[in-house]
Amino acid sequence: MTDTPGGELLFAVDPLVIESTADGLVVSSPRLRTRLHVQPRVAELLLAARDGVPADGGGAAAGAVARLARDGFLVPKEDTAAAPGIPWDAWGVTAWSLHSQTRDTPFVGSRSDDREHLAEVLAEIESRPRPSAVRAPRSDRVLLLPRVRTRMDAPYRDILELRRTHRDFADEPITLDAFSDMLHYCFAPLRFADAGPMGVLQLRAAASGGARHETEAFVFALNVTGVRPGLYHYDPVRHGLEPVAPDAGRADLEHLTYRQGFFEHAAFGVLTAAVAHRMSWKYRHPRAYKLLLQNVGHVAQVFSMTATALGLGAALTGAIRDSEADGLLGLDQPAEFTTFALACGVPLRGPDGMPLSVRTPQEPPPSF
Repeated sequence: MTDTPGGELLFAVDPLVIESTADGLVVSSPRLRTRLHVQPRVAELLLAARDGVPADGGGAAAGAVARLARDGFLVPKEDTAAAPGIPWDAWGVTAWSLHSQTRDTPFVGSRSDDREHLAEVLAEIESRPRPSAVRAPRSDRVLLLPRVRTRMDAPYRDILELRRTHRDFADEPITLDAFSDMLHYCFAPLRFADAGPMGVLQLRAAASGGARHETEAFVFALNVTGVRPGLYHYDPVRHGLEPVAPDAGRADLEHLTYRQGFFEHAAFGVLTAAVAHRMSWKYRHPRAYKLLLQNVGHVAQVFSMTATALGLGAALTGAIRDSEADGLLGLDQPAEFTTFALACGVPLRGPDGMPLSVRTPQEPPPSF
């Protein structure tokens, strides 16, 4: 930092983030590496410093001003115009706050050397009511799907090489068996495990931190043989569809995903939703939110790979009108919330077998 004569003013770094946490107030900025735990009076000083504070601290605040200036939170006026570094200049303080609050979270695993601390952690978890691993049925009306196991004989290497994002689908139905297998392998338990005080855990194809499997599937049947169009909740244990909104369809999905065209001809779509209490019951730190988002990424990858193995195409998007989607699905906000949108159908391919939206380079670009 540039030396500043005592008579000059210092200003709060811009952007400045002040957060109230369980451990008190924390100040940070995407322009700085340091996060400071501060007293309320120091946070008030920083807020006042948006209009400038004397560099000498003006008496009683001298020590706080010197510390804040040393750590980069108070800077000369000309330095406040500097932009945050990449990528925070584009993503802004919301992303920065999530990033900074989920770093360096203490971890206590089942193989921890500190057995006494592990016992305390387990006792604290067990002191709270354990959430159900499955969503309670809303009614006894359920469309039970066939429990089929379609043969998938393509070598795994071929599946890896053939997986592509398909945004263009033929206006054709998919079979009930293929639809049933997609839901089973992507969202249903394949086995169960007895985890003692953690309860009976679902073992699904998609990885999930602590096998919490907080992701639920809300399915829009659009062109599936033997299934009436509409919005359903997928019951992973009964392997069936619970009616949610019989009139919901393509127009709703297109609106909720900003009219990207994925669902204009898709055979079915899925909005995934998080039942966050399943995760927070065991993991009581903010990093769990990051894990929750990673978990739905695992689900989306299984969805895409399974579609490829069945000769179908899939598209994924996180561009969602969140509040409207939460309302349509009937989620218990804010504890439950929409996380991803998935499309599946019969893919349209170009002459080279690639998705229509993929253009193969005919010659290297000048900068290649």
